[in-house]
Amino acid sequence: MLATGNRDKIARVLAEFAAEAGDVLRRFREGRCGSATKPDGSPVSEADIASEQLLLTRLGAAFPQFAIISEENAESHSRAPEEPFFLVDPLDGTKAYLGGGEDYCVLLALVRQGEPVAGAIHAPASGRSWWAGDGAFHVGDRNFQSVEPIHLCPRRREGRIAIISSVHAAEASRLLCRKLAVSEIRQENSALKFARLAEGEADIYPRIGRTMQWDIAAGDAILRALGGGVFGLDGRHLAYGARVSGWDNPDFIALRCAEDLAECRPI
Repeated sequence: MLATGNRDKIARVLAEFAAEAGDVLRRFREGRCGSATKPDGSPVSEADIASEQLLLTRLGAAFPQFAIISEENAESHSRAPEEPFFLVDPLDGTKAYLGGGEDYCVLLALVRQGEPVAGAIHAPASGRSWWAGDGAFHVGDRNFQSVEPIHLCPRRREGRIAIISSVHAAEASRLLCRKLAVSEIRQENSALKFARLAEGEADIYPRIGRTMQWDIAAGDAILRALGGGVFGLDGRHLAYGARVSGWDNPDFIALRCAEDLAECRPI
């Protein structure tokens, strides 16, 4: 069993589990995938459920001492788990997935003392994975060959690029972008926006509107390993755990470089 302190190894295991769940999602794409609408109006598909069941099984076997908070397991949302615990999103970007898009992913994160200390993102459509514990890594193939570290790109002094959701709260996020030092806005669904930040393709991901902790914890873990992170509009790192309001997040700004925070605080 892996020790909690061995963050890089835990993150690598999470990435492998996420890639296995990605295979499940890809297989559902080969046939009919039934779906329904949840009470909050968001979709859930048979692929979400199958991916989640695989992840719960793998995590339960590898880390039986840790609680698991998973998007589609509503029962897990009603309790405040002891730490460390996992946050699981078995299919982030279900609308894009059901619509035939490629910008969907699998997300896993380990939280300790309110901080995401290990996280993994897997993009089934491309086979790419990103993960981080103490360091950050990525790989371009499903078989985890040629693993490479992710290095923080030099800070962009001018012409910062923002990336926002193409589906959710786009106008509100655009309004926030106009208050920040942003010269270009790009759009993408799902937590793959965090991968774009990690690799230097974008600098800022501002989000106005409802998100859940399992949507962002994995990406936050990767950004923190690179010297950035997800910050509330008050300038503080987001903290993770059960709140009176549930598992939703406040509005936030995700940055690949924390030094940009002073210049990216909204007026």
